[in-house]
Parts: sequence; structure tokens; C-alpha cells
Amino acid sequence: MYIKSRDESIEQLSLTLNTEQLRKAITQRYTPLSLSVIADFKKEYAVKLIDNRFSAETINKLTRAYYDNKINIDDLFIAVKYSGGKNEPYIDDFLDSIDKGFYHGTAAKTFLAVLFEDCSYKEAMEYVKSGAFYPTEYGSLALERKVAVQLDEMGVLLRACKGFNYNYNVEDLNEALDSGDAILMQDKHLAVKVCEYMKLPDWNDFREQIKLEMGNDIVKLSCDKLCELRDKYLKENKNIALSQKMNDEYEKFISDLKDRSADVIIGSAYEIVIKDNINVYCQEFNVDLSEKQFDALMSSQNTLDEVYREWCDNSEWQGLEDIALALEEAADRIQVSIDRENDEQKNQPVPEQKQTVKPKRKAR
Repeated sequence: MYIKSRDESIEQLSLTLNTEQLRKAITQRYTPLSLSVIADFKKEYAVKLIDNRFSAETINKLTRAYYDNKINIDDLFIAVKYSGGKNEPYIDDFLDSIDKGFYHGTAAKTFLAVLFEDCSYKEAMEYVKSGAFYPTEYGSLALERKVAVQLDEMGVLLRACKGFNYNYNVEDLNEALDSGDAILMQDKHLAVKVCEYMKLPDWNDFREQIKLEMGNDIVKLSCDKLCELRDKYLKENKNIALSQKMNDEYEKFISDLKDRSADVIIGSAYEIVIKDNINVYCQEFNVDLSEKQFDALMSSQNTLDEVYREWCDNSEWQGLEDIALALEEAADRIQVSIDRENDEQKNQPVPEQKQTVKPKRKAR
């Protein structure tokens, strides 16, 4: 693209712009490159660039990006569409994101969306990159269809937008989507978290648990509440798995004792009572352990034996409530062993690889 001199551009613009627009072109601090780019556009587009409310510095940056092929003509005019100032502070973030691999067309629409969304450009970009939202041509961040479907299934209140400013509550999501309307949501962090969770294999079960827990209060569901429910769901599932493991091990322990002599059974009376208490505790109470502690207990070949051993090593424990301490101590001890074993494996010298000796060729 040929870059005209400032005087050449002003002369060409004088044939296109009215007096006030030409005055602005002359008096503002547009660079020669910027004026040359503007002058090359047809009147309709040149006027849009001159009449917008961005500063000359911002227009200079946009026209430079256009000249350098960082953005195309569509991106340029999307970026200046509805220009009002709220997104102008993020012009550098917008252009920089393209340099870092954010698709230019999506970036331009995201930059436009900042005008009407209560977030910065970087925040809007992260919403889009999460897969939960896409930027519309009307300056909004709309829910991706798959996320909207999940939120609607949960009973979360959604809004839809037809065109630029006709908004309504969604009653029939499929009808709204089929009409091409944008599905909107105020709590974007909630949508992002749902998009993250719905990729997990247990999402459908968890979603039903959310609906059961929240009931009619589902409209009050927030991102923080969703994370809280997720932690509770995972802990309950780990408790179920641990209680099943404990019960299986206890049943095997009793089954093995039945094949022993009466003297052995009588001598095992204390062990029978304590292991029964441990098993009952795990069946009737939720154990308050960390995820790492749960995993440590589940990794043991015989968790019941590990907890019983911990119980026997502490003479101060007496009541049923102390079983929780025994579970915690056993988990920590198992984890120490796991960490030690991992460290030993890491510190093992790498065996030297023997060079393969090629067989000699037979003489012909």
C-alpha cells in the first residue's frame, strides 16, 4: 500500500469530507500513515473513521495495525463501531492479544463487547478463551450453545437478545437459539465454571446433584456456590468409596477368621471389636479428610489394617470419635511412604544404555 504524504491525503479527503470533518482531520494528531489509510477508503468508511469518538492516538494504532495486516477491514470497522471510550483504554491489550495468537476477528468483536460488558478486555478475552462465551457483532458476550443448554437444564435463569437491544427472559431455549438470538448471562464466572465441569466424566451426575441440592433456589446459584457443591460432591463420593473399601476388607477379615481355631478367634476379640468400630464409623459418618488423604487411604492394599495399626499405636484413643484421628494419621503415614518411594525412584541413577554391536558382514 502506497503511503501518501500528509498534504496528498488532506487534498484527497477534501473531496470526501465536509468542512467540519476535514477540520478534524487536519487539526487532530493523525499520522501521515493514518491519514493515507483513511483517504484510501470510500466516503462512507472514511467518515466513520473521522467521526468516531476515539482519540487520534487510538485511530493511529488501529490504522497501523490495518496497514501491517494485523487486522483486516472488517476488524477495523468492528473496532470503531459504537466507539464511546469505555473500551479505548484497552486498545493496546486488544492489539497485543492478536500478536499472542488470539484470532483477529474474535479479538475485534471482543474489543467491541467491552463497551457494554462490565469487564476489561483481558477478562472478556479469558471468557471467550474458556469456551463458555463468544463475542457477538452487537457488542455482547453470548453463551456458547452447549453451555447454554446445560445451564438451562439446571434451571438457571437466562436472558436472550435479539439484535442490538431487544432483551427478554428465556422460556424456550431451543426457540431462542433457532432464532439466532444471543443467550446472555450476568454471572459469567458461573458459566465458565460450568463449561469447565461439563467436560468431566461425572458431569451429568453432578448436575443432577446440584438440582437436588438447590431446588427452587437454583436461581441463586453462583460460581462460589457451584465450587462449594463440587467439593461436597467429591468428598461424598470419596467417602462412599472409602466406606465400601473398608466394608469389603472387614468382611474378608471376618471370613478369614471363620477358618481359624477357636483360640485364634478368642485371641482376636480386641481386633474384631476395633475393626468393627472402624468399619461402622466409615459407614455412618462422613470422614473430613483432604483429597490427598483420601487418595492415600484408597491406595493401600488393606486400609482397615493400616487404621487398626494406627489405633493400636496410640493408647490415648478410646471413643468412636477418635477413629477420625486414626484415619487421618494413617493417611498421613501412608502418604509419607508414598512420597519417600517417589523420591527414591527419582534419585535412582539412569542405567547406562549399552551400545548395540552390529554383526559383522559375512564375507562373500
